[in-house]
Amino acid sequence: MNKYEKEARVYPAIVGMIIPIILTTLYVTSFIPDTLDVWKSIIAKIGLFIPVALIYGALAYWVRQLFIDASKQLFQFRLFKEDETEMPTTKLLLWSSAERKSEADIKQIAAKVEADFGIRLLSKDEEIANPSEAKRAIVDAVGKIREVTRKNENLQQYNRKYGFCRNYLGACVYAIGAIIFALVVNFILEMPYTKILMVALVAQVLFGIINYVSYKSKAYDYARAMYNAYITGAEYERE
Repeated sequence: MNKYEKEARVYPAIVGMIIPIILTTLYVTSFIPDTLDVWKSIIAKIGLFIPVALIYGALAYWVRQLFIDASKQLFQFRLFKEDETEMPTTKLLLWSSAERKSEADIKQIAAKVEADFGIRLLSKDEEIANPSEAKRAIVDAVGKIREVTRKNENLQQYNRKYGFCRNYLGACVYAIGAIIFALVVNFILEMPYTKILMVALVAQVLFGIINYVSYKSKAYDYARAMYNAYITGAEYERE
């Protein structure tokens, strides 16, 4: 398993299961007799937490592709489109984009792309006349650039950070769904766990929102790093 697989796919799946792990442990330990003294009770809870965490960790590992698919369908494709024409890697080279790189950088990248891959990026006037074709040309170029920069470790660090952020969102969706399901069961069976489940739900939603807020900026960080690696081989330093 390579670094990307571990840090961008497995780790977010496991982290996304932390709150369900805690909830499951609390539920199971509620059956521990009250007659146990404090230390024995603590030891029993720790003893239960470890196997529960291992079970959830194994589950997260095997279903991580479901989390990835959810994150793409619900977040990446909605923000950046499935054909990648609205991805930051595209926006940075579009003349009409407010987020674009400088004119000098775009011309430099366009010249190198044409020399390296035979792909011609459209000029400013050509983009105005045919914006969809301009985007498709950039997407084609980005695919080639990714291939030649794949071994740049500095760039891959940005890629792993972006991948973790995106895939954690998918894990959050499933975790939130599991907590809501537990709330429904709790209500139907009249169990006494409503408060703790509501706290867990709010916490999980907040974690998801915080992660979502940084998602787009990490995507742009990766895009800038990729172009910088392509031109210079150096790491992009975010200001």
